[in-house]
Amino acid sequence: TANKMKDLNVADGSEDNGKEEIANNEVEPDHDDILVTAFFTSLLQILVNKTPLPIPVSTYYAKHLMDAVSATGPKLDLKQTAYKKIGPFLLDMAAEGVIELGASKDGKDKCATLSGIVKNHPDLVAFKKKWKAENGAMTTSQDKAIKKAVVDLFIVPRHIADNLQLDKDEVMAINAKTEERRGTGFLTKKECNAIIENYIEKEGLKDPKGKGKVLVNGPLCDAIYRISKKNKTPDQEQEYPTSVKRKDLIEKFFNKMEKGYALVEMPGSRIVRIGRGQPPSVNIEVENRQGNKRKFLTRIRGMEEYGIDGKSLSNDVSHRFACSASVETNPVGRPALKKNCVEIVFQGRLDVELTALLTGDENMSTHGGAKNSDYNLPKSVINVSLRKGIPAKKK
Repeated sequence: TANKMKDLNVADGSEDNGKEEIANNEVEPDHDDILVTAFFTSLLQILVNKTPLPIPVSTYYAKHLMDAVSATGPKLDLKQTAYKKIGPFLLDMAAEGVIELGASKDGKDKCATLSGIVKNHPDLVAFKKKWKAENGAMTTSQDKAIKKAVVDLFIVPRHIADNLQLDKDEVMAINAKTEERRGTGFLTKKECNAIIENYIEKEGLKDPKGKGKVLVNGPLCDAIYRISKKNKTPDQEQEYPTSVKRKDLIEKFFNKMEKGYALVEMPGSRIVRIGRGQPPSVNIEVENRQGNKRKFLTRIRGMEEYGIDGKSLSNDVSHRFACSASVETNPVGRPALKKNCVEIVFQGRLDVELTALLTGDENMSTHGGAKNSDYNLPKSVINVSLRKGIPAKKK
C-alpha cells in the first residue's frame, strides 16, 4: 500500500517548473505520503486507545486522521492528493484489506463508517514496527492528558518556630524545589520532617538509654506538649514526658502544624494553586424530584474552583448522558453561590457518572458517556452526598 501511494506522486508541472523549483531549492510536500502516514498513525492510535467502532467517516476524518498529521511537518491538503477526497482513499484501503467500511442505512454510501481495522495486515504491522523504531511506544490519549493531584502541605506556626529557634529559611521554604512555594512557608511532608529531625540532631536529643527514643527539652515540651491556658481546665494537672519514641515525637510535631494544600498538574508537577486549609470541594448532591420517589435530580457546584466553566460542563454532560440540565445562578432554598459561580441541576441520578467523568476514572461507570474525559480532577476533591431517602448504588 505504501509503495502504491508513492507511485501516485506524479509531477504535474512542466520541465521548466521543475527546474525553477530546483533553482529555488524548494520541494513541494508529498501529500499522498502525508495522507498514508496519518492514516496508519490514526489506526494505531484508535487501537491503542481502544476507541469503539464503528466511527462515522466524517468523525474519523476530523478527529482521528487530521489529528494524526505531524504537528511539526507540512499540513495535509486532500485536494493535492491523487484521491481529492477521503472517501475514495478509504475505499481503496478497504479494497487492500487494511480496514473495513460500513454502508449508510439506505445503502447508497458505501463509505459511511469505519467499522473495523485488520490488526494483522502486513502494511499495518510493518508501519507499527517502523513507528516504534523511530518514536518509541505509542501513548494513549489518557497518557497524554494532564491530570491534577492534591498534595498535602504544612505550615510551621510562628510560636513553634520561635520557641524552637528554627532556621527561618527552612521554615519559609526558601530552598523549595518549585518556585511557587519558595518563601511562602508551605512545606512538603519531607521538608517538614527534615526540620524536626535537624532540630533533634542539633540539640543532641538522641536518648542514649533508649533505642529509637529522643529526649524532650524545655522548648520542645512548651511547643508540643504543654496545654495552653485556654484549653486547660482548673483542676487539670499534666505530667510532661522527658523521653519519647522518635516516631511519636514526629507525629506530635506534625499534628501541631497548620494544614495547607497544593493543586498540582501532572506530569511536570506544576503548581496551579496553593492555599491554607483543605482544598475546595466539587459538591455533587442527589435528591428526589418533588412528589416522586422514583425520579431523581443531581446537583453539582464548585467546579469553577478548578477552571471548569459551568455552562460548558452542563452542555457536555447533557450531550454525553442524554439528560436535560438547567444552570442556576441563584438557586432558591439553597446555600448562596460564590460570585460568578453556578449550580447545575441534571434530570436523573448521575452521581457515579459525574464522578467518573470529572476524575477521568472510566472504571467507575459502565456508561460510555464517561469515557474520554479531559477534566481529570483528583478524587479527593469530589464530595458526593445523598439526600434522605436516596439509596446507595450497588457496586
